[in-house]
Amino acid sequence: MKRLDGKVILVTGASGSIGRATALRLAQEGAHLALADRAASSLASLAAEIAETGARTPTVFHYDAIDGVSCQALVTDAAASYGLLDGVCNIAGAYAKTRATDICDDDWANLFQINLNSTFTIIREAIPHLQKTGGNVVSTSSLAALNGLAYATVYASAKAGLITMTKSLAAEYASAGIRFNVICPGGIRSEMSAIPAVPDADPELIIRRSKLRGFADGLGEPEDIAAGFAYLLSDDARFVSGAVLAIDGAQGLI
Repeated sequence: MKRLDGKVILVTGASGSIGRATALRLAQEGAHLALADRAASSLASLAAEIAETGARTPTVFHYDAIDGVSCQALVTDAAASYGLLDGVCNIAGAYAKTRATDICDDDWANLFQINLNSTFTIIREAIPHLQKTGGNVVSTSSLAALNGLAYATVYASAKAGLITMTKSLAAEYASAGIRFNVICPGGIRSEMSAIPAVPDADPELIIRRSKLRGFADGLGEPEDIAAGFAYLLSDDARFVSGAVLAIDGAQGLI
């Protein structure tokens, strides 16, 4: 079933585990993709892999989420490459494990820029295009934003801001026909789940993993998140806006 047939969708952070899985799923659903990341070289191989499936070859863009001008240019260039924009998947992000007393002001500012500010910049620039197409935005928050997470104060704080931002935008642009939703992954096998624990960290405070049967090491897969993106971007979710979808194997309830 190609629920996104012909839809033009921008995917940031497309070279990471979740971004890559999402790009492959959206292409399978028939979307025309603009793939963006700081690591543009790895995007070329992803674009070729998608083309080999018979889907339209994605366009590839290099951008840096730390740079607001780069974020603005990304949206302009992505929309220009297809002449329109139907959807945005904000997946780019950065994660760090550190004690709160070791967080310096520059670290705080940089992580907020990547995880929250850059996402807003991309959304702001995309809104005029999405108003023309009745498009929608799906952003990536985290289970940490809902429950908090020891040794990840900056990350959790920025991702919590993303939830409130999404809800505010959903309310503001409902009458314009633009939907805004957010996914909160938890316990997904990815680059972030492989980051080593803080030295001498309290083992009781390290993030728990799901006990849901059938998942190795209690971790979901990037494809589980990709399925959420495909749903929220599609007309199956046409009455869904301002929603927070936790995909965590009930980890947030344990």
